[in-house]
Amino acid sequence: MALPRIAISCGFLALAGLAFAVVGPPEHHQWSAVDRFLAAAIAPTPAQAAASPPALTSVTADDVTLRSVAVDLPDRGVTFPGPGSDAVNNNCLTCHSAGMVLNQPEMSRTVWQGEVEKMIGTYKAPIAQGDVGAIVDYLANLKGVN
Repeated sequence: MALPRIAISCGFLALAGLAFAVVGPPEHHQWSAVDRFLAAAIAPTPAQAAASPPALTSVTADDVTLRSVAVDLPDRGVTFPGPGSDAVNNNCLTCHSAGMVLNQPEMSRTVWQGEVEKMIGTYKAPIAQGDVGAIVDYLANLKGVN
């Protein structure tokens, strides 16, 4: 069974990306003609990088059509309210919306401490150790069991 041209093209691009990841930045090695070709084929020109997003397009190969789409993402401008919210706004909004956290059930300070530690340990949230206490205090005061 022959592979569709689009699959071959995607495979080539994936291989090229892997090559760049293995080879590293240009200042660390001597570039061959193939490296220069791949760099020119993949990297945008300065004019392309500065230009506005491309118009919607489509590509068809072997009866398969891929279309680009425009997506309007929801406004994530909502932050945590009130005093002591700086640590939570600076750390938690990276992954969570304020609404998602504010809709959690009330939990004890110990459970909130465990949740923050889980975010750091399990999910590798880049939270400074100095901010942990302020985050737990805020969540326990706002969404703690009374």
